[in-house]
Amino acid sequence: MPQLYCSRFYKISLTLLLSYAVWGCRKPHHEPGPPPITSIPEDEIVHIPVVVHVLYNKASFNISDEKIQTQLRVLNEDFRKKNADLSKTPAEFAGLTADAGIEFVLATKDPNGNPTNGIIRVLTQVDGWNGNNPSGSIPIADLTLFHTAQGGSDAWPSDHYLNIWVAEMSDRNGAMGLAGYSSYPGADAQVDGVVIDPRAFGTLVPLSPGHLLGRTATHEIGHWLNLLHIFGESDNCTSTDFVDDTPSTATRYLGIPVYPQFSCGHSNMFMNFMDYVDDEAMYLFTKGQRERMRKTFATGGGRNKFYLNVSEKSMDKANGPNSPFQTP
Repeated sequence: MPQLYCSRFYKISLTLLLSYAVWGCRKPHHEPGPPPITSIPEDEIVHIPVVVHVLYNKASFNISDEKIQTQLRVLNEDFRKKNADLSKTPAEFAGLTADAGIEFVLATKDPNGNPTNGIIRVLTQVDGWNGNNPSGSIPIADLTLFHTAQGGSDAWPSDHYLNIWVAEMSDRNGAMGLAGYSSYPGADAQVDGVVIDPRAFGTLVPLSPGHLLGRTATHEIGHWLNLLHIFGESDNCTSTDFVDDTPSTATRYLGIPVYPQFSCGHSNMFMNFMDYVDDEAMYLFTKGQRERMRKTFATGGGRNKFYLNVSEKSMDKANGPNSPFQTP
């Protein structure tokens, strides 16, 4: 099965702009058609157990537990509409903002039911580039990031956990070259999850400019939950993200745009978490994006099995001996 990947960029340069054609979001054999008609209960909060694989070859990239906790805090604020910068939302979009009803917690039990803090640390020469495969042309067996035997770290079962690999992706000068990438629903379980450079993860040092607020994880997990970029996957007004309340746009936005920005005959929602702007310029999901993410958990959705395994509605699973959640 090909990988289904989408990435968030870091540098703004001619080389980078040209590289969009090479490293942009691609989903081979995975047309994101309409989500399932059914959905999960509107009032249900879905709790996502997370395992963080920290791969490093220098002490500064062996990120602290505290830095990891700051990332979990950001995710829970962003996906629950509790982020303070939501107050910056322009009036024309204020009625569209949404609480996705999704929360994230570090796993407290491993796949064998043993206690864990949800963090794995691996001293290795393998980095995040060793898992990046946007075209799907590299055999999964050769993607060393995802294989413990090759210096990487094996995924925990992707129908029970969200796997996040934190691994550097430096350019030839040692600066961050790529902030992160993600699988979509339907990816091979060995590579299903999110990969983020430590300089774009959490809110404690080390951090790179434009990635100071932990929004790379918010963006990439949006992809993991079946969201596309708000500009679709091409820069024209006919491209779609399959969400009705995100206005079409003729371009992806970068940096910190000044509101308002116009294309396709209307104001553009560049402050959406699924655009390419800097962390401080993105701060909302819409009601339509909430619906699309939650329908991914529903019957027929790409993460329905995951949902059934972790849903609090399934008390036998939520409180069972192999539950990834902390129980009384």
